[in-house]
Amino acid sequence: MNAVVVGAYWGDEGKGKIVDLLAADSDWVVRFNGGDNAGHTIVANGKEVVLHVVPAGIVQGKNVAIGPDIFFNPKTFFSDCEAVTKAGFRLKGRMLIDERAHVIMPYHIALDAGGEASGKLGTTKRGIGPAAKDKASRTEDITIHDMAGSVFKERLRAVAAAKANELITAKIVEKASDLNRYADAVYAEYSAYAGRLKQYIGSCAYTLNEELAKGRTMLLEGAQATLLDIVHGTRPHVTSSNCTAGGAAANLGVDLRKFKVVAIAKAYPTRVGEGEFPTELGSYEEAKKEKKGEQLTAAEKKKAVDGDLKLLGKWIRQDGKEFGATTGRPRRTGFPDFVALRYSAMINSVDEWAITKIDVLSGKPFKAAVAYEKEGKKTTRFPFRLEGWKPVYGSKEYFWQQMSEGEKLAAVKNGYDALPEGMKEYIKDLVAATNTPASMVSIGPEREMTVVKDVLKRTKEY
Repeated sequence: MNAVVVGAYWGDEGKGKIVDLLAADSDWVVRFNGGDNAGHTIVANGKEVVLHVVPAGIVQGKNVAIGPDIFFNPKTFFSDCEAVTKAGFRLKGRMLIDERAHVIMPYHIALDAGGEASGKLGTTKRGIGPAAKDKASRTEDITIHDMAGSVFKERLRAVAAAKANELITAKIVEKASDLNRYADAVYAEYSAYAGRLKQYIGSCAYTLNEELAKGRTMLLEGAQATLLDIVHGTRPHVTSSNCTAGGAAANLGVDLRKFKVVAIAKAYPTRVGEGEFPTELGSYEEAKKEKKGEQLTAAEKKKAVDGDLKLLGKWIRQDGKEFGATTGRPRRTGFPDFVALRYSAMINSVDEWAITKIDVLSGKPFKAAVAYEKEGKKTTRFPFRLEGWKPVYGSKEYFWQQMSEGEKLAAVKNGYDALPEGMKEYIKDLVAATNTPASMVSIGPEREMTVVKDVLKRTKEY
């Protein structure tokens, strides 16, 4: 099976686990967008690995590729590889890094950390935005090809001269006479990376199409998610690349008609950083005060069940461990949003949902948004600008009790029908609202805690 895996909401849907699961049947796993501002957490063989730029398939020893629309931080790349080996996994497969990928330079990170835009947009300050600006300029960017080439030092000096005012204003250099010295220092560090990377550099377009022609199977892995897409997302609080399934084909130069589209629908949406979030429970300011590992008291949980939405949001955040894999920032949590999922299903041409973290909602009553309303006007379309739009919730409240470990194992073995009735009722409504069936339901962080048997068959009946 060839598949594209994308996120349906604002990211952090558990793509790493699903990619790791699907990678078992793939010869290649390919990352097609984003940079090290994303973090994919994989739990396998009792060990947790967090990857930021290397595709998740590396844990299973697959061939992996990093595409041309990646903003590539070489330091993070080598850190990811080290994390894999430290966890006891071997780097067995072939590794390919596209020569067209753009390199995140030290000045990109410095500009991001001190830039006004990064604060307003709530970026991860990893240098992605400044690198994307240079890419768009077409004259001040540094590609993998440049970094590994014979004129890298001259190229760095020319770029530093072109960015002189910007670098001086940001106090990255003090004066124009320091520019060459600074460029040479960057060269010394990054040319060493280039020497280690040369064995991996090539063309994804040629290699991947050649592999597809030979009958090799391929999994295309996205970072971030649909609602953070640079074109189709909730601007201005979006990422700097294309996150949709169509973006995978455009970025890699492959034929999307050869791929099935699997979208990850986390059972509840989350959002990191700033930006509109119609079904949010509580507020971002309240979420910022929380620390990973905090737990609600029994009294607080009762209040949440009785209707305290702020506590309900905190409860979901803590049970779901909703803290950024890259930054550690607490994620904002919200009620399910069928309007957003219907939009994602449409623009990605989704074939199947993979529903993740549904176990987190166990024991918590919740509703789902079926429309939005603003100034007396109601819509079931996802607006370009979300400001002022409020969710309209369906009349149904969903609830099921916490599953024991034994019940989870039984559901994995026996299939969809063994899931709690309240859970199946929610899945049924999600499928009906989006006109898209589900093929797997994740009921725990471990790879094996995924229900696949009869899921597609049953949800197609809805």
